[in-house]
Amino acid sequence: MAAVVLLAVAGLLTSPTSAQAHAVLLFASPAIEGAVPTAPKEVSLVFDEPVRPSGAKALRVSGPGGAAVSLGVATRSEGGKQLTAPVRTSMGPGVYTVSWQAVAEDGDVMSGAYRFAVGSATAGLASGGTGGQEVSGATATAVLRWTLYAAFALALGSLAGERIAARQRAPEGAAVPRSWALPGALAGLVAALGLAVLIAGGGSLVRGMTSPSVSDLVSGRPGILAVTEAAAWLAALVALRLGWRRTAVGVLAAGAVAEGLRAHPAAESAVWGPVLITVHLVAAAVWIGALVHVLRVGRAWRWSPPARAALRGYARVALALVVTVLVTGSLSGLLMVSPLELLDTGFGRLLAVKLALVASVCALALWARLRLSRTAPHLTARVEASALVAVLGATALLGVTQPPRDKNAALPFAPPPSGNAITVGGRADQIGIAATASTGQVVLRLTAPDTDLENTDEPSVSYKAALTLTTPAGRSRPLAVRGCGEGCFYAPVTWHKGLNLLTVRTEAEGWGGGRDTLRVMWPVRPDAELVERVVKAMRAVDEFTLHEQVASDTARTAVAPTPLKVTGEQFVDSEPYAKGQAPLSSRSIDADGNAVLALGYPGERLALELTLDAQDRVVRETLVAPNHIIHRTFTYPEPDEAGDGHDHDAESGGQ
Repeated sequence: MAAVVLLAVAGLLTSPTSAQAHAVLLFASPAIEGAVPTAPKEVSLVFDEPVRPSGAKALRVSGPGGAAVSLGVATRSEGGKQLTAPVRTSMGPGVYTVSWQAVAEDGDVMSGAYRFAVGSATAGLASGGTGGQEVSGATATAVLRWTLYAAFALALGSLAGERIAARQRAPEGAAVPRSWALPGALAGLVAALGLAVLIAGGGSLVRGMTSPSVSDLVSGRPGILAVTEAAAWLAALVALRLGWRRTAVGVLAAGAVAEGLRAHPAAESAVWGPVLITVHLVAAAVWIGALVHVLRVGRAWRWSPPARAALRGYARVALALVVTVLVTGSLSGLLMVSPLELLDTGFGRLLAVKLALVASVCALALWARLRLSRTAPHLTARVEASALVAVLGATALLGVTQPPRDKNAALPFAPPPSGNAITVGGRADQIGIAATASTGQVVLRLTAPDTDLENTDEPSVSYKAALTLTTPAGRSRPLAVRGCGEGCFYAPVTWHKGLNLLTVRTEAEGWGGGRDTLRVMWPVRPDAELVERVVKAMRAVDEFTLHEQVASDTARTAVAPTPLKVTGEQFVDSEPYAKGQAPLSSRSIDADGNAVLALGYPGERLALELTLDAQDRVVRETLVAPNHIIHRTFTYPEPDEAGDGHDHDAESGGQ
């Protein structure tokens, strides 16, 4: 029995029901507590799990003085992990607050708020901002979840306890206590309906009953599962009322499956997560509910020999239940919480409290079983049952508490650019590099040769990357890098005004690796008009000499460039900016006073840097694509003072 106690403690330490988590806001654009130079065209939120917008309050933006900013309908992308809403009104300089509300996969309504600044109003952020999140209606959610877990124990456990007690003949004149399965089913129905109403009301029971959002219930997985679970409880209530106990057990098992499907481990493993949670929930419910029923039988039978025999029969069943709880809890709990984080977070400390309660229950159970042959476990049994009620309460509180998150864990996908952005590129040996820099972050995308960017069924390539930032003042520091998909890496970074050097060290399995230093001129200054002027100026050139050097790896960049005679029309038509447009652009001035135009095409992992002359013609160009790098210089026909008509190098210093 001592071994059983230890197994129970270990199993509930890693209980997945306790570790039920919520979607966490990872990134936002505009950035949380960040600033953008011009008004954003959209607001975008990225979560670590799929979410659904919660009614009309999914995304709201308020400006200085609380004035509301008009937004379009929030849409989902990236498998439901990203919410985006277009901005429909102009946003002047100032500090703005974004409030959001979303339904997580476990059915809880999450809400939060953060601020960002437009223009030069960054000083307003220093007064303290918002950026946290919470469960909307956390108290109501915790109470309803406690009721739901207790209902499973009373309904399923009482039915199991009835079968155990039925094996013993009641003493003469003693009656079997009335089953609590029917009241338990009624309580489960009320709790399940309450959780569904919370989803329909955006975390508010009052709003859910007075002005519910039916679309939130029928259009998303959490709402559908909540309605399904409520229907299961209703069917179980009817079956119990009609005396169909086996039918009730099957329907309650279906309700447990619905609960398992919306628990957080289901997001970690779509198959094993729900299976482990369902089995765990059923085993724990029978463990607790059957004990309560057997203890009630013992008291009604005045702890006569048949009563003690019933308790011993329960103890034998309890061994299998505890082992089941241990195995399922350990397997799914390891997906959620590290034992090293137990006392470092509020969630961990609450879990430790639950552990202490469970240890107390097991100790009381062991004491009661050891004394069973000598005396009736009156007081011990009551304390044990009370402790189990407290365990369910701790479980419900854990259900609305955010578990710890690994800050270095890989992201589900790359976060969107925050504010103005620019893509710069390079090569490390044979590996293509494209880095998109925006406010507070950089997203790095690596491409090995022969990689099919469109065919995701191709065998994956294992990449590694390390980043070092050197500021314009010459100070260098490494950046904390997180993965965001195959060949994708993210790092938070504070860009400094001027030329930032981003050193990339990378390798790819089977393709070697190396390092390259990318130039990031900050801040980003978009200039769409300059792109148009460059195209117009280049098309006006009748003919010029293009010196081109193409390389697929850095070892071949020493090859002499190839001179080509081309017209301006021919050259421009071969360029990605032929129509005078680019997704990302930034203008700067180099050390020689020449205008430099950086163009980025993140979707194609393409980056260009154009150095221009006074007539907006290109005199130097570097084009970086996933599988090659091109260096070009341009020589234009310029008549000299004597009118000899010979070609002259248009760039200072020539080739």
